[in-house]
Amino acid sequence: MLRSILRNLTRHRLYTAINLAGLSLGIAVFLTMALVVRYETRYDASLSDTADLYRLDQVWTLPGRASEEDPVASFVGVPFLQQDFPAISGVLRIVTQPQAVHVDARIDNEDTTFADPSFFSFFRLKALEGDPRVALSGPADIAIPASIARKYFGTTHAVGRTLRIAQDAQPHTIEMVYDDLPANTTYHFGIVERFPAEAAQWETFTHWGATWGQVFIHVPDPRALPAIRDGLRHDMARHPIGTTLADIRADMGDGGLTPVAFRDIHFRDADIGAGGISRALVATLGLVGCAALLTAMINSVNLATARSSLRAREVAMRKVLGATRRTLIQGFIMETMAQAAIAAFIGFALCEISVRTIGALGGWPLDLPPLFCGGVLACVVLAVGIGAGLYPALVLSAYAPAPVLAASRMPSGGRMGARLRTVLVVLQFGFAITLAICTLVMSDQARFVRTMPRGMTTDGLIVVTSATDDQLVKRQGMLGHALSAVPGVTGLARSDIYPHFVSNGDSFSLDTTPETGVSLNWGHATPGFVALYGLHLLAGRWFDPHHGEDFSSHRHTTTVRNVVVSREAVVRLGITSPQAAIGRLIRDEHDAPSQRIVGVIDDARFLGPHERLRPLLFYGLGDDGEAQTAVAMHVRFSGASAAEIMERLRAAWIGVAPDVPFEAHAVSDIFAEDSRTDARHGALFGIGAAISVGIAALGLYGLSLFTVSRRRHEIGIRKVLGARTQDVLSLLVVQFLRPVLLANLIAWPVAWFAMRVWLSGFDRRIALAPWPFIEVTLAALAIGCATVMTQTLRAARQSPVATLGEV
Repeated sequence: MLRSILRNLTRHRLYTAINLAGLSLGIAVFLTMALVVRYETRYDASLSDTADLYRLDQVWTLPGRASEEDPVASFVGVPFLQQDFPAISGVLRIVTQPQAVHVDARIDNEDTTFADPSFFSFFRLKALEGDPRVALSGPADIAIPASIARKYFGTTHAVGRTLRIAQDAQPHTIEMVYDDLPANTTYHFGIVERFPAEAAQWETFTHWGATWGQVFIHVPDPRALPAIRDGLRHDMARHPIGTTLADIRADMGDGGLTPVAFRDIHFRDADIGAGGISRALVATLGLVGCAALLTAMINSVNLATARSSLRAREVAMRKVLGATRRTLIQGFIMETMAQAAIAAFIGFALCEISVRTIGALGGWPLDLPPLFCGGVLACVVLAVGIGAGLYPALVLSAYAPAPVLAASRMPSGGRMGARLRTVLVVLQFGFAITLAICTLVMSDQARFVRTMPRGMTTDGLIVVTSATDDQLVKRQGMLGHALSAVPGVTGLARSDIYPHFVSNGDSFSLDTTPETGVSLNWGHATPGFVALYGLHLLAGRWFDPHHGEDFSSHRHTTTVRNVVVSREAVVRLGITSPQAAIGRLIRDEHDAPSQRIVGVIDDARFLGPHERLRPLLFYGLGDDGEAQTAVAMHVRFSGASAAEIMERLRAAWIGVAPDVPFEAHAVSDIFAEDSRTDARHGALFGIGAAISVGIAALGLYGLSLFTVSRRRHEIGIRKVLGARTQDVLSLLVVQFLRPVLLANLIAWPVAWFAMRVWLSGFDRRIALAPWPFIEVTLAALAIGCATVMTQTLRAARQSPVATLGEV
């Protein structure tokens, strides 16, 4: 059997090479996408005992706006959860934020998770040293991951050692070292410690609208979940702690809390715009892998049925010598499986070569687990052997010996076989064209995001985010002077609104209509902020040091305070125009004194393209550094690269605040992230499209090779009857390109629908124009034409005497 298989594979080397090339590429794509899907669907799988764990998300339902969900929640209602819902067996609060860590003379920022003492009963992290049951027993006890232990102590045996953390650099004793969580984990907790005593004064503990951390609950009985979900919708109304029900509704509408299963968090966060990758995109990538494999299988079926005539005499002779149809079918399927096994080996090698590149494009640290890869490849070999080998085997084994041996020409499968081959080519090119169109649209959208106007000047700007550290409140002025004196710095301003960070929000209303509040995002800014970012003033003025009402050390003053708002805020407040907004009085939900609008700026998009444009309200902040909270510093520079300026700023920073780690980002780099992910995903689709087109072109080449060889006599007769070379060439090329044209009937609607859904996730997006569809169609026709041109041109030029002489 093995000798027969090898003999048949080597007898028709060109067909075998084409088939192996297509199968290898298809298997490589399928295995790579299987690894991606495995990585994404196994998110948080490393955390055991989470089947009954749920996160409580905050839902906002403000009038005139679509419902919004936030993956954070206030802690105000936590003490009442188990009282209101007896089915909840436990509640956990966590807040994760970076803190300064001091070890000897070394200072660095590390993510720190403040949590309740029950943390390790919710998240059962693998302890490398220490006991999780007592790891947070004392107020100064902490648990750290192995990476931090190695970073500061050079070993994971760090229990009993101390780390000095945060503003006061108080020593904390390490009671546990836990194993680092894999990359596909939603929460990387870093240093875990108990909430400090002053946490009781944090807004998230006292105010429903403050959402700093996460709340997790244990619900052992899933049957209780519907009742809990319904009850949580009204949880805020039951416990309006520290405020009134009217204020809660003005700030958050009639929203409440909603439980999200822990294993669903990864994809849920993507759905609500809180990061991650969408389930639809993962499913699409999985479909790309399946379709690539299916395309390769179609290619195999096409080539096998096309060259069936070459093996008709072999089948007839074997039947004459006693072979049964069952034996022939088994032999043909085994032959196909042997080809699939060889292709699987080559495909695995291609996957191993490309997996790191593919992983880098999507941000996946992929590996090649032997058991998973071996199981997938074994299933692929069986599927290809049976799926791609069964139909050709049935066709070949059905030939009757007598007519085949008596005929001067071999059977070709008839009209039904020709139609089947056409349908298969249409499916191949339809899939490839769909992917190619999606690639162009995604690339165009990424390019649009990269170049779209944001209403500000982004080049030559650096945001020093480490200036927001609370221990720097009294040193803001000193830091500002030190950074302004750095060579190359041409301007400096301070604000707690900066690219990818617009967090504070309250409900505001016109003084004349206090009952109709709208949500505005607010922040502080110094007089130089508008010029530094190149913001356009539409009406009124920006903050001026000569106007005392422009500035105050606290947002809630006892007198009327001047504010500047954005165009979108004017629209939300129901004011007819920016000019009409000047002098209007507004009031926030806290019943503070009125605030007077003295300026309106044009809209500036500080957040990403997926986020809705935020309505902004600015309070004036004096250049002297007086404020209740620390804010970021914004530096404009010229005459040097961002990296050089960053190092100079670092040196100046150390001179004033050596106890706080320096952290800064170029604004251009921050905004580059908006398009980078979509561009990478577009590149993935492009790779899939290129491989699919390649597989389809291989199949078309093999089919053209077979068809031209079958029609040589027809071509000779046509030329004897007066047909010119160009006439024959046109006839053959049009016949081969017809399936490519028909493929567009499938590809265009599918790609249009898929890209319309994908683009709907962007607040700013391109129009779905016809040009990508037309470009891909023309490219597919060009590729198809180039694929078949060699065979058709040779056949069209051949002398009819030589062709007819073979009869």
